[in-house]
Amino acid sequence: MLKRLPHPHVPAEYSPGGRRRAVELQRFLSRLHDALERVREIPPVTLYVLDEDDWRRFTRLPYGYPFQRSKPGEGYAVFAPLRYPDRLLERLTHVFAQAARGGGRVPGPLATFLDLMIAHEYAHAVAVAWGLRARVRWVDEFLANYLYMLALYEADPELYTQARAWAELANRPQPQRRSLGGFERYPRRPLAEQLWFQGVFTLQAAKMIEAGGSRFARRLLTAAPLGRRELHKKLITAEPGLKEFFRVFAEKVT
Repeated sequence: MLKRLPHPHVPAEYSPGGRRRAVELQRFLSRLHDALERVREIPPVTLYVLDEDDWRRFTRLPYGYPFQRSKPGEGYAVFAPLRYPDRLLERLTHVFAQAARGGGRVPGPLATFLDLMIAHEYAHAVAVAWGLRARVRWVDEFLANYLYMLALYEADPELYTQARAWAELANRPQPQRRSLGGFERYPRRPLAEQLWFQGVFTLQAAKMIEAGGSRFARRLLTAAPLGRRELHKKLITAEPGLKEFFRVFAEKVT
């Protein structure tokens, strides 16, 4: 049976033995909540910290990869593993070691990188609550990266810098398939390619945040709820610099 850890903004439920991690992650996400709520009010988002057995009760996704499940009117939730499995750490060690060849540097523990992905999933839940879910995969991923980096920028500059460094490392290998259309059609592409896209999205988000803070979010909220209709126009109106950014995905790598 899951145990509960009350909180006004990030209530938590956790598997036996998970109280310490639940407390740490609750504190982390509550700081992100406080930063993002300066933009707009956020409903409570429940944090689940689960062992492998409890994980299987909620999802068929592989154990260890954080995810979120949110729907307006029905609640918002983020799921995090109690421990990161060795197989996942080994995969990431290999991918980032390849990326670091030729002068790159791994900026911190892999567990910290994965905890940042919990923040990313929390940002997905916030986007849904704010009516910013576009149901276009790359747009939703980009907005989640923008929102979680915005929260880090306001709440934890040191961790923001580390998140930026992880993105720079992920951006080093240049994949053959880099079109946004391909990102939509092939969601199960190799891990290194997935990380490249996330790295590019994160670095663009950081550029926008460092230049304009929460301006993009505030402008986009005036166009909410988002949807496929006139989506490109709404994005460009909120941030004209995205027009140049889109060209990154049109380039061919030989």
